[in-house]
Amino acid sequence: MLFCKDTTSNLNCLKDIFFKYAEASGQLVNPLKSSIYVGSISNHRLSHIANMLGFKIGSLPFTYLGVPIFKGKPKKIYFQSIADKVKIKLAAWKASLLTMAGRVQLIRSVVQSMLLHCLSIYSWTVSLIKDLERWMRNFLWSGDINQKKLVTVSWHKVCKPFKEGGLGIRNLSDINEAGNVKLCWDIMQSDLQWTSFMRNGVLRKNKLITYHVSSSIWCSAKYRLPSILNNSIWQIGDGKSINFWCGEPFVSAFNIPLNVHNSLQSSVADYICNNRWSMPQVLRTVYPSLHHQLNLVTIPLIHKEDKLLWKNCHDGNLSFKDAYLFHNTSTAHFSSWATCIWNKAIPPSKSMLMWRILQEKIPTDDQLLKRGCQLPSICNLCNFSVETTNHLFLECSFATQI
Repeated sequence: MLFCKDTTSNLNCLKDIFFKYAEASGQLVNPLKSSIYVGSISNHRLSHIANMLGFKIGSLPFTYLGVPIFKGKPKKIYFQSIADKVKIKLAAWKASLLTMAGRVQLIRSVVQSMLLHCLSIYSWTVSLIKDLERWMRNFLWSGDINQKKLVTVSWHKVCKPFKEGGLGIRNLSDINEAGNVKLCWDIMQSDLQWTSFMRNGVLRKNKLITYHVSSSIWCSAKYRLPSILNNSIWQIGDGKSINFWCGEPFVSAFNIPLNVHNSLQSSVADYICNNRWSMPQVLRTVYPSLHHQLNLVTIPLIHKEDKLLWKNCHDGNLSFKDAYLFHNTSTAHFSSWATCIWNKAIPPSKSMLMWRILQEKIPTDDQLLKRGCQLPSICNLCNFSVETTNHLFLECSFATQI
C-alpha cells in the first residue's frame, strides 16, 4: 500500500516510481490488480486519478494481507469472512481419523494462529467470538462443528494452561483483550512511525481523545486506555507529556475536588526550571507538604522525553504475553497431577484419556445418568456391576488384571 496526496505532482512521482521499479526488477505493476482508495474528493477528480494511473476504483471495506480494512467502529460483518474460513477449515478436517489430542493440537497451532493477527488489531464482537469458540468446542469433543456432546469439560477450564489442569488452548476473548491493551500501549508510548501517526490523530493538547474518531484502530484501542493509565507510571524526562495533577499522589493526597480536575492542565515541565523543581508561592502556601514530596522525585540532568512504564513487568515495556497474563487475572491453581500425565514419555492420546478420567468426563453410564439419560447400566466387560468411571478403570476384574 502506498499513500500520497492527490496532487498531480505526487501522482506523476508515483508513476515514475512504478516505472523505475519495473526497470530495476523486471516486474510490471498490473493495473487490473491495483486499486485506488480515496477520502473525500469529487467523482470528477477520482476519475481523473484513475485514468492517470490506469487503476480501478476500490471502496471500503477491503482485505489487505488477510486483515479487513475499514473505517469507523469494528462490526461483525467485517470479520465474518475470517470466521467463515476458520469454520471451513474445521469442517474440512477428517476429524474421525484424529485423536482428541490431535484435534487439540490443530486448534492451538492452526486455528488460533489464523485469528491471532486480526484479534490483536481490532476489537471483535462478542457474538462472533462465541460462534468461533462454539465451533472449536464441538470440533474438539465430537470432531463435527455442528455436533454437541453431552459429557464435556467447560470451555473456561479447557482454556487453562496444562499446569492448571487445562489443555493449553487460549481463550479468544482474552487474546482479543490482550491484543487491544498492547495496541493502546504502543499508540501511547512507542516511537514507531505508525504510532506517531496515530498519536497525531488522537492527541489534542497532550490529551488523548476518547470520543469517536473514524480510525478503526483507535476505536478498538481507546476503551483500554483506563487499564493502561491505572497500571503504569511515568518516568520523568522533560515533563512536557505529563499532566502534573494526573493522579497519585497529588489529586488524592490533597483531596482536590472532582469538579476542578478538568481545569488542572499544567504539565510537569511548567514546574521545572534549570533542572530543579520550581513551585509557585501560592501552591506552597495551600499545599505546604507538596514541595517536600516533589524533592523525592529525581529530575534527569540530560534532556530526554517522558516515558511510560508498565508496573507489572521488570523492564517497564508491555509485551503481548504480559498483556495476556494481566487480563487473565484469575488465581492460578496448579494441579499436582498435571505434570505427571503431560509427559514426553506418555503418548498424547493416553495423556488425554487420563486427563478426561481425572476431570470425571468419560461418558460412562453414571455420567450420562447425571445428564438426564435414563438407561439400564451394566459393565460390558464383567457383566456384573454398574458402569462407572472408577469401576471401569480401577475395580473391574478386567482392569485389576492389568
